[in-house]
Amino acid sequence: MLDSSSKPEGGAGRRNPRISKKDRSVSGESSVYQTALTFKASWKEYCNSTAIHGVRYFVEEGRTRFERVFWVLSLAVSLLGCFYLILKVYNKWDSSPVIVSFAETSTPVWDVPFPAVSVCPETKSRQREFNYTDVFHRHGDFLRAQAGNDSTVSDIDDEERYKFEAVSLICDQHVFTEGNVTVTEGSMDALKKLAPPMEEVIMVCKWQGGILENCSSSNLFTPVMSDEGLCYTFNMLSNPELFTPSAVQYDESEGRPSDGWTLENGYPKDADLETFPRRALGNGAKSGLFILLRAYTQDCDYLCRGPVQGFKVLLHNPAEIPRIGQQYFRAPLNQEVVVVVKPSMMTTSDGLRDYEPSRRQCYFPSERHLRYFKVYTQKNCELECSTNYTLKMCQCAAFYMPRSGDIPICGSGSSNCLKNATESLVRHEIMRDLERKDGRIAADDCHCLPACTSLEYDAQTSQADFKWENVFGVYRMNVSEADEGMAMSRVSIYFKDTQFITSRRSELYGQTDFLANCGGLLGLFSGFSLISLIEIVYYLTIRLWCNVHRAHRKRTKAIAELAALGNVALVDPFDVEKQQKLASAPALEPEHKI
Repeated sequence: MLDSSSKPEGGAGRRNPRISKKDRSVSGESSVYQTALTFKASWKEYCNSTAIHGVRYFVEEGRTRFERVFWVLSLAVSLLGCFYLILKVYNKWDSSPVIVSFAETSTPVWDVPFPAVSVCPETKSRQREFNYTDVFHRHGDFLRAQAGNDSTVSDIDDEERYKFEAVSLICDQHVFTEGNVTVTEGSMDALKKLAPPMEEVIMVCKWQGGILENCSSSNLFTPVMSDEGLCYTFNMLSNPELFTPSAVQYDESEGRPSDGWTLENGYPKDADLETFPRRALGNGAKSGLFILLRAYTQDCDYLCRGPVQGFKVLLHNPAEIPRIGQQYFRAPLNQEVVVVVKPSMMTTSDGLRDYEPSRRQCYFPSERHLRYFKVYTQKNCELECSTNYTLKMCQCAAFYMPRSGDIPICGSGSSNCLKNATESLVRHEIMRDLERKDGRIAADDCHCLPACTSLEYDAQTSQADFKWENVFGVYRMNVSEADEGMAMSRVSIYFKDTQFITSRRSELYGQTDFLANCGGLLGLFSGFSLISLIEIVYYLTIRLWCNVHRAHRKRTKAIAELAALGNVALVDPFDVEKQQKLASAPALEPEHKI
């Protein structure tokens, strides 16, 4: 008789015989192993779907190991070549991002100022006012007599010594190197009084065809203290517009203020034709500047400045202080000099503003501020740097340098120090330039790069004899006794052409160009694109997370179904088919005893 309530043999803990020992491991495969399987499935899915060339062959069914290795090496070599070329493109973009080219259109000459013209007489002290050569020899005779214990020779008096040391500041450096180490502002006043006055130097001037006999009262020329002493400048900005209040030159208000012109923006749109700085309205001599210069042979001093007499002339930017000693052309006595001018202008595109100044090799106005100058130009920066370096070596500054009121002026006793400071600064800047090429910039580096908008003037000169006496005779103009020993020079300055071509700094390789080059190389070598990058990020984040989450849900569902059947064995969560068959199979009937 069957006992339907009897238990199967072996006790109440007997499990379903269809579940193997492998399926009955409660711990199952570890979660790390399951995650690895998910990664492998995601990797295979990515390789089969990506657009990058050759990657699908890594996991494609039916490929031998040799084929897989071949495609892995091919892609690796292709990527290495691609990255090598990208590195070359990057180095070119990093080292030379700027290209200088000609502008697309020409610029008329009336869009830029007529050049500032600085005229400096070689006569630094009128012999009729102060005979520098005579004082020099009398002082030398006294020193030689004193060395020989001769007391009969007298020395120069205090007033003569004062003027002698003042004039020695602008004479050739080897003439007199003794005297006081520093001087006062009174020496500058003495230089101005001893120099030939403007009404004597500039006899006649003509601008745009109009003759002005009194050039000083017409405010056409203004006196400027330069490295050549007292000079007279046409068309330069006034000192309050050039200098900051920190400079002593700021208070010298001689000159006409500008009408809104700046180096970077040019003239205002509503500026009149008769504006300042003055501009030429065309080319040729009738639209230029004509100057008749005068000197007196009895005032010439061949000891102070050497055998060449006449005038030094410099053309420069209206926003720059003239440094005649560095660059000039001569207007000899009794000669006519014709100067044909061609502007040379450099501009910079706004696309370069985001670059470092060292990369674009120029400064925008807002990037570099000088202590003594309101307007940044390379020459103004170099002059200020020379002031700082001279002050550091000699504890004073040369009389023509910008300086604050508490900085002393170097006297004739500091001549050797000034010379050494100038030579040392040149060597110093050369060494700093070599260091900059190595990527190092020292704290005391002047680093006077050009301004991003610069304006210079190239000049071509020609000269001929100027027989002014014959002209005076033709017009029956008598030379008075007061004009005895008079010599003249005539200078004509005008633009060569009505228009000129400006140069322009622009991006050789901008960020867009660099990305386009990189994208082209990646596409050529591997088929890689921006979407490919997004695809990689997608498979490493969103897709991977979804796969792991899906596998975890399947595994949890399988465990729940097995638990409902009274099984606790953990089966492979990825073998869904096995889990479904196991869950749907009928349970075995228990054995009944008869």
